[in-house]
Amino acid sequence: MRERLKKIKDDPKFQQEIKKLKPKRNIWGFLGVILFFFVPEFLNDFYSKEINNWIYNYALNAPNRWMGDSLIWLSKQTFDGKVSYFNIILGVIFLIWLFKKDSDERSKYK
Repeated sequence: MRERLKKIKDDPKFQQEIKKLKPKRNIWGFLGVILFFFVPEFLNDFYSKEINNWIYNYALNAPNRWMGDSLIWLSKQTFDGKVSYFNIILGVIFLIWLFKKDSDERSKYK
């Protein structure tokens, strides 16, 4: 199993695909990570009651009862007021990866 993982890790196509996933080191890459991972958790933690109340009032005007009930149930599941530590940790990993110098960039300065 280790040999297979090492073979995948050393595969040039795999390395190329990983480089495509890395956020660009500019303001848009930074803001993308912040907006995608941290802002939703901030909103969920501080504004979950207000968001759920707004969705409840919106669901009262839904075209049918099933749609309104589904919307209310989904909002309670999504905006429960608890922070997802998985998202926070993943966001921190992406920020570290964003600012980490690539191996080919390091070789330019030597």
